[in-house]
Amino acid sequence: MSLPTRVGLAALLEDAENAERQLLDAPLVEQPSTARPDFAALLAQMTFDTAQPIEHPVPRVPVAGLLPITGAAFTPPTAQAAIEAAPAAGPPPLPLQSPGDLVLCIGLRADAEMLARDWAETTGAELIRCAPRGSAAADAVPDGAVLSDRRDAAAARARGVERGAACIAVLGLTALGAEVDAAGADGRDRQLGVAAGILPDQLWLVVDVGRKPEDTAAWVAACRDALDVHGVVAIGGEETSTPHSVAALGLPVLWAHNSNTRKDSLS
Repeated sequence: MSLPTRVGLAALLEDAENAERQLLDAPLVEQPSTARPDFAALLAQMTFDTAQPIEHPVPRVPVAGLLPITGAAFTPPTAQAAIEAAPAAGPPPLPLQSPGDLVLCIGLRADAEMLARDWAETTGAELIRCAPRGSAAADAVPDGAVLSDRRDAAAARARGVERGAACIAVLGLTALGAEVDAAGADGRDRQLGVAAGILPDQLWLVVDVGRKPEDTAAWVAACRDALDVHGVVAIGGEETSTPHSVAALGLPVLWAHNSNTRKDSLS
């Protein structure tokens, strides 16, 4: 092992001794002391970096003295209560009667027809029925003089100009009451669709004040949803002790005289 240059196992042992000597001769790394100020700062920084956010519990409301929540069902307001909240309407307009004017009267069954006939006899206006084409109401008119669309309305206006009088159209709603079945609602929607399509110059709702307010409110609301209504013509005031309840509809009211006189329907 006294060779000038060691080889093999001797060389490996010499390298290991040199590496160990270098480790022993290296300066020691100074360890932080718990008594030094920088150790306290280091500990505070580590605490801030690793700390988790504290979740504060939501304070509970004390239940003592609180009323229990009951399961009572909600009862919607009636139609009468809804219309009673409507603001008071102003004075009614005058019924149109100039040549070529198209006035539409809508009511339940024959109510509108009865009133329109009185108006037509007084002013000389033409009386014509408004109904969907092909419906039972349209087929009931022998000569086929029915308003079913805008072209029919234009022809009626032209006849009014030639005669020097207005034209009064009549639409009798077949579906009435606060609740109607699907077929009745569909038929009423068709009737109101035709009424909107003829574009009348003035539209009156003929209301029998002797009927139930809830039923009246239902069909009047359906008309107002689809059409621009100018006012209400009240009939039947002689047959009830509360005729002025019609004012709760929130529309201008025009009172008809001798409204209890029943006349024949259109023929």
